[in-house]
Amino acid sequence: MLRFCFGASGSGKSTRLYNEVIERSMKDLGTNYIIIVPDQFTMQTQKDVVRMHPSHAIMNIDVLSFGRLSHRIFEEAGLSSFSVLDDLGKSLVLRRVSDILGDKLPIIGKNMHKPGYIDEVKSTISEFMQYGIGDEGLAILEEKSSKKGALNAKIKDLRLLYSEFLAYIKDKYITTEETLDVLCGAIPSSKILKDSVIVFDGFTGFTPIQYRVIKMLLAVSKEVVVSLTISPEDDPYTGFFEEQELFMLSKKTVYDLEKLEYSLLQEQGAIGVPSFEAYRNARNEEMSKNPKSGDIFITDKTVKRLENNPSLAFLEQNLFRYNANKFTADTSGIEIFRAQTINEEVRQALIKISDLIRDGGYAYRDIALVCGSLDSYADIISNQARKFDIPVYIDKNSSLLLNPIIEYITSAINIVILGYRYEDVFHFMRSGMSDFSPEDTDLLENYVRALGIKGRKQWEDRFMRRMPKRFATARKSEKASEKELELLQKLDQMRDAISSSLKPLADSKKGTVKDITKALLTVIESNNSKEKLDAYRDKFKAEGDLKKAREYDQIYDKIMTLLCQMDGLLGDEKIDLSEYKEILSTGFADIEVGTIPQDVDRIIVGDIERTRLCEVKVLFFLGVNDGNIPSNAGGGGILSDIDRQFLADATSNVELAPTPRQQMYIQRLYLYMNLTKPTDKLYLSFAELTSDGKSLRPAYLISKITTMFPNIHISRPEDGDFESQSVKLLDSRDKLSDMMREYANGFLRGQDKKNFLTLYKTIKDLLAENGDNSFIDKITDAAFKQYENRPLAKAIALTLYGATLENSVSRLEQFASCCYAHFIRYGLHLEERKEYEFDVSDLGNVFHAVLEKYTSEIMSGDIKWRDLPKEKSEEILNRALTECVDGYGETILLSNARNQFMIERIRRILLRTVDTLQYQISKGKFEPAFVEMDFREAGNIDEINIALSEDEQKNITEKMKLRGRIDRVDLYEDSDHVYVKVIDFKSGNHKFNVASLYYGIQLQLVMYMNVATAASRKMSNGKEVLPAAILYYHVDDPMAEGKNDLQPDVINEEIKQKLKMTGVVSEKTDVIQMLDDSINGKSDIIPVEFKKDGSLSSRSSTLSDADYGAISRFTEKKIREFGKSILNGNIEVNPYEMGDRSSCTYCSYRSICGYDESIKGYSKRNLDISSSDAMEIIKSEDN
Repeated sequence: MLRFCFGASGSGKSTRLYNEVIERSMKDLGTNYIIIVPDQFTMQTQKDVVRMHPSHAIMNIDVLSFGRLSHRIFEEAGLSSFSVLDDLGKSLVLRRVSDILGDKLPIIGKNMHKPGYIDEVKSTISEFMQYGIGDEGLAILEEKSSKKGALNAKIKDLRLLYSEFLAYIKDKYITTEETLDVLCGAIPSSKILKDSVIVFDGFTGFTPIQYRVIKMLLAVSKEVVVSLTISPEDDPYTGFFEEQELFMLSKKTVYDLEKLEYSLLQEQGAIGVPSFEAYRNARNEEMSKNPKSGDIFITDKTVKRLENNPSLAFLEQNLFRYNANKFTADTSGIEIFRAQTINEEVRQALIKISDLIRDGGYAYRDIALVCGSLDSYADIISNQARKFDIPVYIDKNSSLLLNPIIEYITSAINIVILGYRYEDVFHFMRSGMSDFSPEDTDLLENYVRALGIKGRKQWEDRFMRRMPKRFATARKSEKASEKELELLQKLDQMRDAISSSLKPLADSKKGTVKDITKALLTVIESNNSKEKLDAYRDKFKAEGDLKKAREYDQIYDKIMTLLCQMDGLLGDEKIDLSEYKEILSTGFADIEVGTIPQDVDRIIVGDIERTRLCEVKVLFFLGVNDGNIPSNAGGGGILSDIDRQFLADATSNVELAPTPRQQMYIQRLYLYMNLTKPTDKLYLSFAELTSDGKSLRPAYLISKITTMFPNIHISRPEDGDFESQSVKLLDSRDKLSDMMREYANGFLRGQDKKNFLTLYKTIKDLLAENGDNSFIDKITDAAFKQYENRPLAKAIALTLYGATLENSVSRLEQFASCCYAHFIRYGLHLEERKEYEFDVSDLGNVFHAVLEKYTSEIMSGDIKWRDLPKEKSEEILNRALTECVDGYGETILLSNARNQFMIERIRRILLRTVDTLQYQISKGKFEPAFVEMDFREAGNIDEINIALSEDEQKNITEKMKLRGRIDRVDLYEDSDHVYVKVIDFKSGNHKFNVASLYYGIQLQLVMYMNVATAASRKMSNGKEVLPAAILYYHVDDPMAEGKNDLQPDVINEEIKQKLKMTGVVSEKTDVIQMLDDSINGKSDIIPVEFKKDGSLSSRSSTLSDADYGAISRFTEKKIREFGKSILNGNIEVNPYEMGDRSSCTYCSYRSICGYDESIKGYSKRNLDISSSDAMEIIKSEDN
């Protein structure tokens, strides 16, 4: 017999049915009473029935879902031997079948490897099974869509895939959906179900396969009772209903169930009425008049729960009804608020909850939160609730893709597939499951990156190579080498541990699924993965994070189940490791851990469809935004919204899941059921902006309710008074931190300042009660923090640098740029991680090395550079380049095609360079005398041995010894003089700037000349040594600009102008002519230009002997000052700003120094003096 229980949402249908079941079960102990509810409701329903039962125990009452009913009956019938293919297994089989079919699936096949796509396919296949659509049904859909090209192609693919999927699992597995078909076959012989009373509660409707089960239950049971939500004013028996009606689903379910019973009675030969309509009329008339054994009608106009809450009662009676009723009385039962962001919306909800708990006498279990989009809100609610110390339970399964064991397995497989890529190896080591410490992992990573180690062969060879010479610091003693060898031995042991642990996987990568699975299990078990996960579980338990503890407790078994399924389903399939990984990743994506509430007194957070709420007094409905309500659930599946609507309109023979339009109307029923759950208060809220600042609109539901309740005002509580926004200590601490900075900077005025001081005192007093002032001290120190330069103690500076400070000029320029950056680099020796790559600095190194070899060979030969034939020059250059390339940085230039292309680029640039340098030499009287001249070649001269301090006996106690190499020194001698020209090769474009010299950030060129002249004096035989020019040469191969038809000689002239050296030249005409003896107006060699009257143009870069002497002496003085400052412990954070340049721009230590202009005391030095003013100051100081 079929019965119904009708009533509005919250009218007490469940209570009425459970009481009836309890009462009848106590009188009739021989009858089984079975309550069937949706999966997620079983536990709560069991609790409710036990609580309601006088004995608080249920002997002949069982609470089951469709799935649990299947298991119970299968156990009874001895049908537990077959294997059920769950969602995980289904994904694995679909992936494999798709790979086998290949090009036979032109639409679906090419997308199967896209993330999430297989879930869409699986969902569609599951839908076919739930709705009883087989090959015949798909053939109808294929025919109906024959004129719809894309849709028809998709259905053809789905039909073939579905057919092959079923063939693949035939006689081996049944799907979860098919268990209900098997259940139908087992029901007739079940003693548990025979003459039982079965109650269906909590369903809004049923799928075709569920209807088939209900039909079989009707045949064997004494009674089947179904509860349905419908207003007392609506006729549940009507056979005519529109899809837009609120209770359409309930009316349709009544109609379908009655049709089911009618067909069953026909099959049993028990029908005494001529037609279905006649049967319905007779049945409904009889059942509606029999209050004891007929249908149950709960007809209270106002449901009892809402008798004392007129506004919520009105909402229940009028929501989504076609009337214009308005409620103008007290609306305190409903509140709507808005917030700027989702984060703020959640925060405001939690503030209101705190008020309710503190002032309203509510327990947390009396309150629930539902969200328009749980995915968008879950993490935010979880994080914010911790700040408010509010216990919440998120009713949502957790994905485990980021669990350490999955990261470990995935990276291990990637290492083997992709040939020991750097990213995969160190992902593996840092997964949280390896045995390597973070410190050892860092050491190995530095080594691997510096040497460019990759590929299985290199990882299986011993690590014996030292760090590349281009990176290595000076190895000063045998002890350092011993230490280095110990480190190499340690790194090699780590290498061996990694490659050995992965060897089984590497050896099996072309085997069967069984072979690979066995190897993977070896990798997992040899790593003691289970023990490590158990340790994580215990750690989380100890910290009180029971959700994480449950995740780590379940994950190992779930992975073992997945691997067993792969072995069972695909074991003998021969696939490569890449395919295996794709299938495994699909399985990992399906692994979820369901959790149960750990606390009795907590707030349930869920969505509007899945979450079961009971006895809720206050409901918060968050995220009532357009896009969430109605949800954008459609549109992304294999069958689009348009496809589904077309198929629904085209055929009535095949029933699919509801179309998006139907789903929208069904969602209204869920909204109605949720909004009518609370007995005391309903809060609705929406956000105005997304996290990235895009506007959000409220959902239609907001306007619907404000129309029904015109007196409701939409508030924005974040604009409220200060006290109302400072509720919980943790949340207020965040607010106090923000305000403290504003207070420290003097930004708070008037009431804001008073609010801050009130909050400060309140929190300080609260923390003081617990003896904890650290938070207040911490944020006060941070807010009022100011930078003070505190130099190192002299003793520490001497320990770091030594009493003899060995310095290069570039290091002193670094000190001038920022003292702190100098300290980090040269005092603490912190460096950026060394990489096996060829970068800009390497390009400069190669240029210098090749030019040194090239020039040295010429200078050691019989032919002068100016006379060198072009062919001979190219021969020498090619030889020098080959030697440098073969020996540079562990042959990095030969390591890949990109770098080998770089060799050709270097060759081209250097051919242009030596050609231009030869031209420049040939146009003057100077000859190269030194190349890569080491300062030590100058001997013991004062310019590089600088006294910094002396004792009372005039003994030098601290000194600085300068180190460096001058790229090229050219000399010209006449009868009385030696003229010196210094050239510094640069891979970038440099210009000499007296202002930069004045500030100490461009000392190099002048200092090079000082050393070169001092060295030349020792060899001058009494001749006067004079500086002629300090010059930069840009090593480049520029392009000529202009029309394509330029003549070669014009192109060459333009390129020579572009490669003209920059720097400073003596203003003496005779010296200029020594440098360029063919100058006529504008030189193409040096930065000199004559006007028509023979005088120097203002565009020339020249100095008099006196001025040059002044900058030379100034440079020596500046260098001495810097040396003293370094040994005096100056480590000031003092970056400079000069025009659009800043020493912070490319600084490697920005994350260390803490420079922040918003903190008092930090500021950049503005180097804004002009070169002419700098020159005047230098001269005045010299005088």
